[in-house]
Amino acid sequence: MRSGKAGSIVDKRAMLSRHKLFWDAPQAVLDRLALRAQPLTFRCGQRIFCRGDESHGLLAVVSGHVRISAPGPEGRSELVMNLIGPDEVFGEIALLDDGPRTADAIAATRCCLLLLERRDLLPLFDDFPVLAVRLLAILSGRLRRTSQQLTDQAFAGAEQRLAKVLITLAGGSDRDGTRVLTTQRELGHMVGLSREGTNRHLSAWQRKGYISLVPGACTIYDHKALQKIAQGHTASEI
Repeated sequence: MRSGKAGSIVDKRAMLSRHKLFWDAPQAVLDRLALRAQPLTFRCGQRIFCRGDESHGLLAVVSGHVRISAPGPEGRSELVMNLIGPDEVFGEIALLDDGPRTADAIAATRCCLLLLERRDLLPLFDDFPVLAVRLLAILSGRLRRTSQQLTDQAFAGAEQRLAKVLITLAGGSDRDGTRVLTTQRELGHMVGLSREGTNRHLSAWQRKGYISLVPGACTIYDHKALQKIAQGHTASEI
């Protein structure tokens, strides 16, 4: 973990105002948060926190993606429960109940975050109650998404899961030429595959011209093909 440059209150306020939790908060609320928000950066694969760690607050993603997962028994793969992207927040469960972290959070790509400490954020719920309601809505939406991801883990094929994750990491963009900065090992973690299994699918897609691979990055050249695979078609059917 590395603390980012302090940045101006104006910069941090602009970052926070893009987040779903804060997008229409009064400027006075954003100013209070921006004054205390701590910028943090993490490299791809770096652990942000572990299950059982003491919680210090809510984290807002400025750029990059964060993998939320539960570690498996020694020698077993982890269970990926969520993938958090730009303009989203995570760490909300421990924020609300003041308990320890319920899962691991690992940088799936290089990412920049803002840490909002519990002692600074909770008093704002009294002054601006819609924040609390919106946080509960975010939590409910996350539970729905986790349910879908667990269903995918149980019933979707590895190729389908991999396509879904790449599309998510691309930010939902359908523009060909979108570059995703992550490693094949990280992609494997997110879909429950070994690095070798991940490479086998990615290399096949590269031969078909859907993507191109370089160390630490994947460029998508045929979003439509990946969308079809994500919907359950195999690459051989396209």
